[in-house]
Amino acid sequence: MRYSFFPVFVSLTFLFPLSVLEAQTIDLNTYYAHAIGKKKEALKAAMHDIIGSADVLEYGGGYNKTWYGFYQTDRMTDNEVRDRYSNAHHFFNGSSYSAVSGMNIEHALANSWWGKTKNQAYKDIHHLMPCESSINSSKSNYGMGKVTNVKTDNGCTKVGTGPGAAGANIDLWEPADKWKGDFARIIFYMVTCYQNLTWTGAQALRSLENDDWPTLQPWAYQLYLKWAKDDPVDDIEMARNEAVYKIQHNRNPFIDLPDLPEYIWGSLTDIAFTIDGTTPVVPPTPEPSDSTLLLLQNFKNSGLGNFAVLQNDGTQSTVWKHDAKYGMVANAYSMGKVADDYLVSPAIDLTQMEGATIEFRHAVGYNNGADPSRMFEVLVSTDFAQVPDRATWTSLDVEWPQELVTETSKFTKFISSGRISLDDYVGETINVAFRYTSESNYCWAWEIDNLSVFGKALPDGIDDNFMSPIDAPDAVFDINGHYLGVEVPTVRGIYIVRRGGYTYKRFVK
Repeated sequence: MRYSFFPVFVSLTFLFPLSVLEAQTIDLNTYYAHAIGKKKEALKAAMHDIIGSADVLEYGGGYNKTWYGFYQTDRMTDNEVRDRYSNAHHFFNGSSYSAVSGMNIEHALANSWWGKTKNQAYKDIHHLMPCESSINSSKSNYGMGKVTNVKTDNGCTKVGTGPGAAGANIDLWEPADKWKGDFARIIFYMVTCYQNLTWTGAQALRSLENDDWPTLQPWAYQLYLKWAKDDPVDDIEMARNEAVYKIQHNRNPFIDLPDLPEYIWGSLTDIAFTIDGTTPVVPPTPEPSDSTLLLLQNFKNSGLGNFAVLQNDGTQSTVWKHDAKYGMVANAYSMGKVADDYLVSPAIDLTQMEGATIEFRHAVGYNNGADPSRMFEVLVSTDFAQVPDRATWTSLDVEWPQELVTETSKFTKFISSGRISLDDYVGETINVAFRYTSESNYCWAWEIDNLSVFGKALPDGIDDNFMSPIDAPDAVFDINGHYLGVEVPTVRGIYIVRRGGYTYKRFVK
């Protein structure tokens, strides 16, 4: 693709349809009013006050007992029991509400962690779920985490050992990817609803702390935050929350408000909690301390900044627009539908970097589940600044939003693009472009916000331990200072070259 660009800037308003909050059966502004305006531990305490009292069923099988609850919360259309721990197939026995053969009532948070007292937590269906008996036995009273040494794997749940606090190897169970976010939100609920309990035993105190905040140990809440992002709330989870609410009259707020964990344990702890029908901007995952922030653009709050919005011929785009609620938005529906327009970054200097990444948040709309990459691209160019009319652009691999917020919504949730490597472009100056295209029969929408580029700088010098044996005036070192010889390798990489009294960096592509 070849074209010329001329920077122009716009700031217009664009409106979009229903949010996930409007799909609920209750008024969340009223239900969670006590939590509005609070932060971090105060917000967690407020949520505890809201959800802490529940009308739980008696434990066991039979009418108005746990299995009666499961018949309302975990029965599929063909009467099969939905088991989040196993791929085995079990079925309810008509509508008898009796315990299903081969299955147990499983506590996501082991009841031994509070001394096996048969209290409200013991009977709370928000964390009680049907579970195939053998995997229930295998997972014992272990905490939930990433299993790296697998002892049992039934194709859905892994049991074994993995990293806990300070990387220590501990007993853990790990759910399937499709259930990781569900169980993360269940644990968030439990340590909030029952933050007043005293946690006891070695297994409990490897994951929890006896305090009102954070209650979860850092290794645990950091992992669960990631799982909650990677596996967002879906229709099954929302439907179960509604069914449990009808029984217990309390809700799991981490399902109603998917960004709530970020306000309590994550990147939004310094921001006062509100319910306004929008999804808060979640800052990108922090980079390692040896990385440098090269570009940060919060489109929603700061507008276009030094980005340009352009058509393929270099003239001003009327498709890309700034919106204070959604960031930068492209939708050609009211502009004749057919479009080829670009949101172009300012120059990004990677000449002194040995590695770099880009990340942003985005959502798509009106595509009816079709693959967004059919119409949209994220591109990078190394020669745009020199020859804008003949620039060469290359596509980047991006995580694309897919799932609709609700059945009635036309838009997906905002998700992270993933941390995309720019390592192929170190040693050069680049521009990134978001290319929006549409056709008369296919006119979708694209929303982009919270973009960041991080770079890892080249080391300042060469380790003397590797230089000292080298007397020759000519020498070549790898990026870590290891002596390689006198000739620059042909393998792609960054090298430090000493020639005739000079030392410089050399990029081999």
